[in-house]
Order: sequence, then C-alpha cells, then structure tokens
Amino acid sequence: MITPDELRIAWLNSLKEADRSPKTIMRYGGVVNRFLAWYETEERQPIALGNLTPIALVSYRSYLQKENATATVNVHVSALRAWCQWLVESGHLVENPATNLKLVGLVQSDAPEPLSNTAVNALLREARRSRHGKRDQAIVQMLLQTGMRIGECQALCWQDITFKERKGTVLIRSGKGNKSRTIPLNSSIRSALVEYAAPILKCSPTAKNVAKKWPQPQQTQPYSPMWLSQKGNQLSSPAMWRVVNRAVEECASRGLVPEETKPHDLRHTFAHRYLQQHPGDLVGLARFLGHESLDTTKIYTQPTPEELAQRVEQIPLNAYG
Repeated sequence: MITPDELRIAWLNSLKEADRSPKTIMRYGGVVNRFLAWYETEERQPIALGNLTPIALVSYRSYLQKENATATVNVHVSALRAWCQWLVESGHLVENPATNLKLVGLVQSDAPEPLSNTAVNALLREARRSRHGKRDQAIVQMLLQTGMRIGECQALCWQDITFKERKGTVLIRSGKGNKSRTIPLNSSIRSALVEYAAPILKCSPTAKNVAKKWPQPQQTQPYSPMWLSQKGNQLSSPAMWRVVNRAVEECASRGLVPEETKPHDLRHTFAHRYLQQHPGDLVGLARFLGHESLDTTKIYTQPTPEELAQRVEQIPLNAYG
C-alpha cells in the first residue's frame, strides 16, 4: 500500500509538472513533511490515509497556532488543503478532510508605526550624503512630505509639478485604481526640489529662479521624467527602492533607524504626522493618500504600542504612576 509520504512526493512531482514555482513546491513539501512528523510524534505511529481526518488537521492547526505567526499558520493550512484536494482528485481519498479547514483569522493589526523625528532626520542626512545627494534627498522628502506611494513618485514628470516661488502642487496622474489626485507641496519639499532642479535647469538655487525655469506642459512635447539616473534615463522603480534602502541600511547600522524600515514606512510616517496635527481629518488624509475608502485610512487612527503604553501609565488606577 502506498504511504502518505510517497503520496507527498507524487504530489510534489505533479506540482512540478503544473509549472508551480520551485519555492512554492519546496514550501508545500516542507509543510506536509512537518505535518506527517507531527502526527507520528502525537500518535506514536505513522499516519495512514484513513486517519487523515478533519480532526487531525484541526489539531495540527491548533498546535501551530501556539508558537507561530498567523501568516505562517495560514501557509500550512493552504498547503494541506491543496494536498488533500489532490488526494481526492487522484482517487486516493473519497472525501476531502480539509473541506472545512479554514484559514486563521487575522487579528486587526496595529497601525504601522511611524518613524521618529530622529530617524527621519537621519534618513534625510544620509540621503544627502549619497553619490546623487540632491536627487536622493528630494526623493525622500517627496515621499515623507506628501505620503505618495514610491511607484507614484517614480513615475513623476517635471510637468506634473506646478512650482511657484511660494507654493506648489504635484499631480499624480495615475494612482492606485488609475485615479489622479493633486497634492500640495510644503516648503520642505519645495526647498529640496530647488536644490535638485537648479543644476538641471541651469539657474541659481533660489525658489524664484527655479520657478521661472520650471518646465511647463506643452502639447507638442512629451513629458520629461523627474528623476534621472546617472546616464540621464528615468530612474527605475527598483533603483528608487535602492535609494531609500541604502539610506536605511546606513542609518540602521548606527542604530538610528529600525532595521525593518521600508520605503512604504515614509508614507505611514506622513499619515501619522498629518493626523497628529489634524486629529480626525480622515477625509483630508484619504485625499492625500489616494484611498477610495475611509475604512482604509482608519488604520492610522489606531494608537501605536508606545501610545497605548503611555495611556496606561496615565490612567488613575495606576497607583505608582
């Protein structure tokens, strides 16, 4: 009689024939192998197909939940469901024991934590010290001061920005959902743009002179990419990611920025800072971020762990506060 482990190998071979990715095959194979080992440890005997029951699968899921993250548990659940489905389709099982094996519900996560002022300043300083310091600092400032997505920033053209001596706006022509929106530019990003643009526009680095030379939209000419590589081409999305990640790595090595910081955290930081200054203005924040639903924006109203800790310290029940 064919064993469950032999069926595991046969299933993995079928995944290869179906052109599934090597990583998926390796991950799924590891999941089933771990399940079989767990069952043998629990029952002190190898599992037989007749013992591959819903209760066995649910028990394994419960075991995983004790020490694993929700995402990890759900990878195991997905793999086991796929394996059981294959066992039925291949005629090795009559009924699918994983039919009602559900994914673990994700608990509403805390709002993404913003970067501290120290971390923000460290990133800006480090970006300025790069080989293309003026450009890289302007990129970091654009992400921090507008909350736009890095892909939206990468796609910017000169003509998307209206630059005046004392004000400015940026048009995101194709945001998420293929919707456009206009975002005002504050003095910090305008100052960074002056430094970046002046040498390119061949003028002195003042807001007045840069405003006079700023490229204007023309029907007869294509738009010009805003962010240029060393060769003068449009900076690619991976290259823009590297701009931010390089600064993060340098700062993290000195303990100034959390190691897990990603470019998207600049967007989160903007959102938190906006609500700190304008509590409850979800409509305004949603316009900045390009959210279609306020439910998406509401995550930023959740207190961070540090804020919760501070609130607990301050409640009257805390006799030692």
